[in-house]
Amino acid sequence: MLAHSRSGRGEPLILVHGVTHRREAWDTVVPYLEAEHDVIAVDLPGHGESADVEPDFDGSAAPLVDAVEDLARELGLERPHVAGNSLGGLVALEMAARGTVASATALSPAGFWSPVGRAWARGVLSGASKVLQGMSRERLDRVLASSAGRVALTGLIMAHPGRQDPDVLSRDLQGLARPREGFAAMMAGLDRWTTPRPSKVPTMVGWGNRDYLLPRAQIRRLRTLLPQAHVVVLPGCGHIPMADDPALVAEVILGNARLARV
Repeated sequence: MLAHSRSGRGEPLILVHGVTHRREAWDTVVPYLEAEHDVIAVDLPGHGESADVEPDFDGSAAPLVDAVEDLARELGLERPHVAGNSLGGLVALEMAARGTVASATALSPAGFWSPVGRAWARGVLSGASKVLQGMSRERLDRVLASSAGRVALTGLIMAHPGRQDPDVLSRDLQGLARPREGFAAMMAGLDRWTTPRPSKVPTMVGWGNRDYLLPRAQIRRLRTLLPQAHVVVLPGCGHIPMADDPALVAEVILGNARLARV
């Protein structure tokens, strides 16, 4: 079973993080969701406290989607709502396409890139990992102690890195600094992250207007491939909008889940 945290009451809502991140990415958002939802934040395989990916993992997103669906079955959740960021957004949209969720909210989802955009994302993540692998934990903490250091290390994924808690950022960056089994396979296999098919459930996509990892210009392709999806631009947010504006992120998720009840 995937490692997960659970709180709140109401209709079940699964939260899925991005590549090398962890379920704590949602910690600032969860308090806004608990009044309406039984919130389950998960660690994907090879992330956080979950077990490593299987030895034959090919880097594609499909086995990760399977793992989240397996968790839902193990917890007895029938068609939960789901929200995800980046890779987690792709997972959420694929679950919607499979018809296993009541609603899907995707924040800056992966998979809608051009070949150039895919190469850019791979270069940023792989390059950042190499830089961080060359730093001791102590040196990383010293760099993150300054606002300028936080901007230098996370400015491509957060709109306001200077506002972030250095200790939280240090823990968040361990997925890149000490990559686990599966990271190299995912970076090599980004072309296997297939774009989800349209779904029949309420689908919302939120994209930060200051996302420099997966720029919001990718919305154009998303609108073509998922014409049923509602799309909103998240002002003042980067690639990880939960860090920049948790209240706004919660508003988007709650609003989409409410549509499923109509």
